Amino acid sequence: MCLTEYNEAETMEMLKEEAWQEGLQEGKHEMRLLDIKNLMNCMRWTAEKAMDALKIPRNQRSVLYTGLSKNS
Repeated sequence: MCLTEYNEAETMEMLKEEAWQEGLQEGKHEMRLLDIKNLMNCMRWTAEKAMDALKIPRNQRSVLYTGLSKNS
């Protein structure tokens, strides 16, 4: 049997930090979607052209395309 010390305050702080980081990532994702939509609407660009202008790497685009189709 292995005994380990459990520190509730430390664990709660770690969980809070993880939630904070997840929230930041979600916020960045939503801002990117908004930037793409604004370019598409104002400039009459395709999603592809808007992502090119924003220099979004191709390996990140599939998630954004999904987000655009959900929010349409």
